Amino acid sequence: MASDTAISTLTMPRPVDFPPLAGDPVSAESWKTLMAIMDAVAPSIKRADSLSADSAAKMSTVNLSKEEYEASLASLRQYAAPSEDGLKQQDLFEAYLAEKPSENPVFEKLLKNILSHVPPAKKRKLDMVLSLLGTRGGSLLLTGYITPLTSLSIPDRTKILHSWRTSALFALRGLFVTFTTLGKLVHVRTSAYHSPLTGFPATPASWVANASFPYEFLDFSSPSFAPSSSQNGTIEIDTDVVIIGSGCGAGVVTHRLATTFGRSLRVLVLEKGRYFDASHFPLSQGVGFSALMEAGGVIESEDGSITVTAGSTFGGGGTVNWSASLQTQHFVRKEWAQERKLPFFESEAFQACLDRVCGLMGVSDAKVVQNHGNRVLLEGARKLGYAARTVPQNCRGEAHEDGYCGMGCWRGEKMGPVNGWFPEAAKKGEVRFVQGMKVDRVLFGKKGKKKGDKKVAVGVAGTWTPTGRDGTSVKVMVKAKKVVVSAGTLWSPVVLMNSGISNPHLGKNLKLHPANFVTAVFEHETKPWEGACLTSVINSFEDLDGKGHGVKIEALCMLPSFGLTLLPWVSGLDYKLMTAKYRHLNTYISLARDRDSGYIYRDPETGTPQVVYTPSEYDRGNIMVGVVAICKILYVQGAKEIHPSLPGFRPFVRSSTTKSTSSATSSPASDALADMDVDTDKAITDLAFLTWLADLKAHGNRSPQTTFGSAHQMGTCRMGATASEGVVDPRGRVWATEGLYVADASVFPSASGVNPMITNMAISDWIAQGVCKELVEEGAAAVRAGRDVMARL
Repeated sequence: MASDTAISTLTMPRPVDFPPLAGDPVSAESWKTLMAIMDAVAPSIKRADSLSADSAAKMSTVNLSKEEYEASLASLRQYAAPSEDGLKQQDLFEAYLAEKPSENPVFEKLLKNILSHVPPAKKRKLDMVLSLLGTRGGSLLLTGYITPLTSLSIPDRTKILHSWRTSALFALRGLFVTFTTLGKLVHVRTSAYHSPLTGFPATPASWVANASFPYEFLDFSSPSFAPSSSQNGTIEIDTDVVIIGSGCGAGVVTHRLATTFGRSLRVLVLEKGRYFDASHFPLSQGVGFSALMEAGGVIESEDGSITVTAGSTFGGGGTVNWSASLQTQHFVRKEWAQERKLPFFESEAFQACLDRVCGLMGVSDAKVVQNHGNRVLLEGARKLGYAARTVPQNCRGEAHEDGYCGMGCWRGEKMGPVNGWFPEAAKKGEVRFVQGMKVDRVLFGKKGKKKGDKKVAVGVAGTWTPTGRDGTSVKVMVKAKKVVVSAGTLWSPVVLMNSGISNPHLGKNLKLHPANFVTAVFEHETKPWEGACLTSVINSFEDLDGKGHGVKIEALCMLPSFGLTLLPWVSGLDYKLMTAKYRHLNTYISLARDRDSGYIYRDPETGTPQVVYTPSEYDRGNIMVGVVAICKILYVQGAKEIHPSLPGFRPFVRSSTTKSTSSATSSPASDALADMDVDTDKAITDLAFLTWLADLKAHGNRSPQTTFGSAHQMGTCRMGATASEGVVDPRGRVWATEGLYVADASVFPSASGVNPMITNMAISDWIAQGVCKELVEEGAAAVRAGRDVMARL
């Protein structure tokens, strides 16, 4: 880590480069076709009379008439950041419109990085589709055009994308989602002109370099770790407890062990991702997802119907989440205690765990300052009579006005694993950390006949790769008395599968809190990047079936990488003009507590977790209730435009003469809508809006063309009262094993229904208490600590 003196001279975050490619992208010919599609999603836009007679240039450009081009410039001028230099601003507008993916090296670099994470089988299918599109016969089959896609004009490519969107074939509808999603997110993250145009500061205006806890990571390339000839090139080390992963569950377990036993117990934390200190944060929009998220932040379910975002860095999800700290609700606790036969969840002990983790992080809403996006929710909910509340933050009771926190907390205020749990653990206990260590499997051995047929965990084996420099990977074996798997809902089941664990629930019961999105454009500036990310929630629709299944409505973190990639795509011109309104936008989430499940499996070639999940009709119906409610809130809050992320559905654009609300009396408008399939509010009497709402509900959110996202993964190592009901027992121990635990959100019996951090931490604290007791009982800790430890537990 850099010295404080060096840090104090920094004026902006330290740069971070893209991680190495995980594999080769598609073939050269397929790449040419793919870039032709990207050029249609975010095309170069010019005046037709400004182009030369070169037909190729015209084919690869959106050619606007003088009147159309001037109208586009007028739209940019209306929403752009203020400027005193009109001529310079005009040049910026024209450069933004003319920008083109295939001429942007950073666009291609990021796209290759994302594609490098695509599983080989899926990559081969993608390559095959792109190869077909580059031939006359294949193009005719997939597009209806006999001309290869690379030789078609941008308008024709756009027509093809929409023909896929409306196709009766599920696979073609999936292609529309895949290609438009890729084009949108890479354009937003790599555009050279979007930030200057909208006034978004890539570095927070108040940024200063902050010092981080001085972590020291084991370096297995050091001569002190050189393997002996008897170890077959494998480095062997010894510890008491080894923890796989460094996310929220791992942080709490490490803290509990260290503060209970002090330096009489050795703990080793293994993380496959990379550590970044506060001087790197927030990471840039281009590199951030690739460096901090699993698979570059784009994990697409097998059928393409949902995109999953999961942290993959030191601190895991606790490094990139938005500080929301909600405790598990009573109806979820009742379900887990009574239906799942796990009485702990209705006990005082579980509440004590919830309170303990919140107390140690200083969870509070006392100093929360609502930014524009969150105020819209609270004020709109009040007008419509919806139940809403402020969301507590894990920021030591202080205000945390950091809209950039999703790319890393440069202020160091978010008390996740990196800033809270691990530092105190390292100060009080014998804790060591490893980054770049991918654990392949748990090792088992025998500890005597009394163990019966149970497998006894004795360590882990994996591969360590140097981070931040060139180097050779080495095999590492860690011997330990206890193994805690905290690799997250995606990876924990894979580690157990690799280890020979056989349980019918392993990898199953995947819950994702699937979400749809609605974006609003306001007449006034919102500067959506300012203020805290997620500080309000609407609860009125969380129990739509009387069994705890429904939706919560929340604000989205409004960094361009998040909000703008979720906007509906109609055409390249429309998308560029829409993203240019960023300074006036806010986006909202209708997030379901899903009743229905998916599952995880290991890719047979790479061994990486693959997601099989399609939002069910039941859960999609609940999500639509939330979408409709968001639209009503945005209407009464005066939104100028309302854009649900539902491909093929038109936005609502308010008439300049329409008022937001009227008196709560019957009107011809409301009477006309009385028999329509939409839940009208007497406070809203605008016939145009109510008709649009009815059309919205009728349009629906069919898969896979609708944009579904997930940032919450749960359940793949479900806790169960018996081995026939779950992967781990009520204390987090893997059934049919000794010394092996799972402590992360994968043990949730079903979806938490709230942002899962606090639930994850509380359960992990309970599991860690059990680990401590077993260590004392087995004499693994120092004898002198035994009685005192048991008394405290």
